[in-house]
Amino acid sequence: MHVVTIPFDYEELSPAQQATIVPICIKSTDAEGAAIDWGWFEATARVQDPLRALARSWLKDVWRVSEITEAAVHLLWKNHRHRLGLSPSKRVFAAAKWEAQDRRAGTWQSRRRILLGLDDLETVVRERLLADSENYGRVYENELYFKQLAERLEAEGLEDVSEMLKLMRDGCTWDEIGQKMRTKPDAARIRFHRWINRLLSGLSANDHSVL
Repeated sequence: MHVVTIPFDYEELSPAQQATIVPICIKSTDAEGAAIDWGWFEATARVQDPLRALARSWLKDVWRVSEITEAAVHLLWKNHRHRLGLSPSKRVFAAAKWEAQDRRAGTWQSRRRILLGLDDLETVVRERLLADSENYGRVYENELYFKQLAERLEAEGLEDVSEMLKLMRDGCTWDEIGQKMRTKPDAARIRFHRWINRLLSGLSANDHSVL
């Protein structure tokens, strides 16, 4: 999994130090698989604290900082490529602010009226895995649901997230998933939640009636 974690030395920090920081995780390649100019990540690192404050203030959840920052960086890369400009950090923050504003003014929950009141997407996924073994209809429904979800993830180029989903279905813990994916458990969990959340936001309410 090719993910840039900010601060750049997050992996080298002690567990106690890591516990005091909300890392910003950004996929290092675009939808076509091209590597994003490292300058955009350096620019992001310079405004990482304001970005966290933005997520905390506007979205009431500092853990959503990766969500708005990745969207901002990928958009800037798509529009400007290697043309970083005079102040790329200001560009990153401004783009992230627009992303946060969009989510605050019309979050995907309110726009699409799905998954309302769900505080933890992982809970939903795991509950679907705990179907009564005697309820064959429910088991079959779950199989179709996860097959469709995995296919959607892979179609979006998110094979690593699809693999995490499969590992969850096998009962792996996040420590085990992180080990298998060769990344920190927290980074894997953040990425999984962000992309599953974003993917499900694109489905209609009817698609989630069984939730």
